[in-house]
Amino acid sequence: MKKLLAALGLSLMTIGMAHADIATLKANLQKNYPDIMPESIQPTPIKDIYEVYMDGEIVYTNDEARYFFIGNLVDLKNQVSLTEQRQQELTKIDVKTLPLNQAIKHVKGNGKRVLYIFSDPDCPYCHALEEELKQVDNVTVYLFLYPLTNLHPNAEVMAQKIWCSKDKYAAWEGYVLDRKQPGDKASCTTPVQKNLELGKKLRIDGTPTFFLKDGQRISGARSAGDINKLLDSVQ
Repeated sequence: MKKLLAALGLSLMTIGMAHADIATLKANLQKNYPDIMPESIQPTPIKDIYEVYMDGEIVYTNDEARYFFIGNLVDLKNQVSLTEQRQQELTKIDVKTLPLNQAIKHVKGNGKRVLYIFSDPDCPYCHALEEELKQVDNVTVYLFLYPLTNLHPNAEVMAQKIWCSKDKYAAWEGYVLDRKQPGDKASCTTPVQKNLELGKKLRIDGTPTFFLKDGQRISGARSAGDINKLLDSVQ
């Protein structure tokens, strides 16, 4: 019993010290960098080194908050990137809050699995993702047109034309897969600007970016095999 109480006391003392060190780190961050507002500060498996999440990025420092390093913290024994794991946790979203009326819905097979994709019609990586999606079945796709005009000046015009097409997803596939120009309907009300505002709130700065049913964020094109594994992992 004495050993148990002693161990419990040591554990509580360690927790208290960790909280104290985080408090010191917060104070030093505020003192040294008053413009930085960290969203999360957590201890890491490395003694006296802390994870600081700010502006969508993970950095590492000690409680002095003087020197920082950026990169992957890796558990080499288990071949796991702890940074990548934490980034996925921290960038998850609640997909129930997504305005699905701003997306193009497309159902393949039984549609039981779900993807929420932010994609640019002129992005080569989005084209690559669309090629892979041809081999993915039993999925419902919610496609948010997300033209990044700083990279692709004509993308917003294409996005508008695709949305204004009679069969929106067919127009999307025709353009990104076969470079077939969408119909030239004069105009219609589109959600493209709302999607751009939504993407900024979600910190989507590259395409394609897609989300799984559990809110997990995936950046960049993936193979059909990887997409199937990701979709099955959240069922």
